[in-house]
Amino acid sequence: MKNILVPTDFSPLANSASEYALKIAEKAKAEIHFLHIQFTPVDWVKLDKEKEKNYPETLKQIGHAKNELNKWEKRAEDLGLKVRTFLTYDAGREEIIKHVSNYHHDFVVMGSHGASGARETFIGSNAQKIIRNAVAPVLVIKEQPPRFPLKDIVFASGFEEDVQEQFNQVVDFADLMEANIHLLYVNTMYNFEETDKSEAKMQRFLKHCPRGGTCSINIYNALNEERGIREFAQRQNADLIAITTHSKTGFLSLISKSIAESLVNHADTAVLSMNLKSSN
Repeated sequence: MKNILVPTDFSPLANSASEYALKIAEKAKAEIHFLHIQFTPVDWVKLDKEKEKNYPETLKQIGHAKNELNKWEKRAEDLGLKVRTFLTYDAGREEIIKHVSNYHHDFVVMGSHGASGARETFIGSNAQKIIRNAVAPVLVIKEQPPRFPLKDIVFASGFEEDVQEQFNQVVDFADLMEANIHLLYVNTMYNFEETDKSEAKMQRFLKHCPRGGTCSINIYNALNEERGIREFAQRQNADLIAITTHSKTGFLSLISKSIAESLVNHADTAVLSMNLKSSN
C-alpha cells in the first residue's frame, strides 16, 4: 500500500473516514490524497473572476472547502506523511474513479451512512456506485469506525481461482494490521455446495494466509448470502467484511455486485470491496 485516496465532503462521517485513513497511511508509510468535489450553480472554472462575486454563497462554500483541505493537509504533514489535496468543481463519482486511475492509487477510504442513514451525503449515497468501477480496493467506513488496528477480517467468497489476487490484497492488509482472516463460504438453499468441496477450495487459500495459522475456515448456512455474511460477521465481532464485487463462477457469481452494494448499505461493519476488473 503506497498511495491512498480519501474522497471527502467534510461531513462528520467523512471526517471520521479521513482520520481512519490517516492511521492506515501512517502505519503503511503511504502517501495520502484528499479529494473534494464542489458543486457550483455555474461552470466555475470558466467563470470570470469578477463574476464570481455574483455568487457569494458559492464563494463561501469554496472558501470553506479550501480551509478544510488545508486542515487535513496539515494533519497529514504533522504525521510525517506525503500528502496532496484536490478541489474539483462540478464532477460526479466518475471523477473519483478517474482520480484513482490517474494517480495510481492502490487503496481508497471513504465514509457511507448506507441506505438507512439519517443524512445521505454525496460520498455516502454514492459509495456503493463507486465500488462497481474503482480499480483499487475501496474501504467503506460506517457510523462506528472499526477499531485500529483491525483484529478480525471476514473474507466472504466462493474461493474460485479468479479471486486469488483479491485475496492476496486482503492478506497484505491483514498483515499490515496483524489481523486474523476468517474465510467464509455461505451455503444457501439455492446455491448449495457440499462441505468437503467448499473446504477443499478454502484449503488452497490457507497456503497464502499471513503469519501462519491466522486464517480460519468457516461454512455458514443462511437463507441468502448477504444475511449469512452479516450474521457471521456479527458472531465473530469482526472489524471488517472483505468481498469481491463479482465472481466468474460459483458463490456470488451473478449477484455478488448487488451483495457488495447491499453490505455497504445495510451492514454495520466496515466493508472492503475489491473489483475483479482491476486484475484484468
